[in-house]
Amino acid sequence: MKIKIGDNNKIKNSSIGHQININTDENSKNNHRANSFAQRHPILLSIIISMATGIFLLFSFWKYVIDFIEGLF
Repeated sequence: MKIKIGDNNKIKNSSIGHQININTDENSKNNHRANSFAQRHPILLSIIISMATGIFLLFSFWKYVIDFIEGLF
């Protein structure tokens, strides 16, 4: 595929250059503060939640819950 240059093509209603997002120090700091902890660290948050769930499931009262459920059947 070739692109011919110089055949009097006109570009109208173009958004080239309008989509550039210039990040200054102030703009990037404000954007960084706007994100929540969960948006900035999703993997760390999922590890913390899974560890807390695992520790909760290790409690000994689950034996009584399992015995109750088995007793229903």
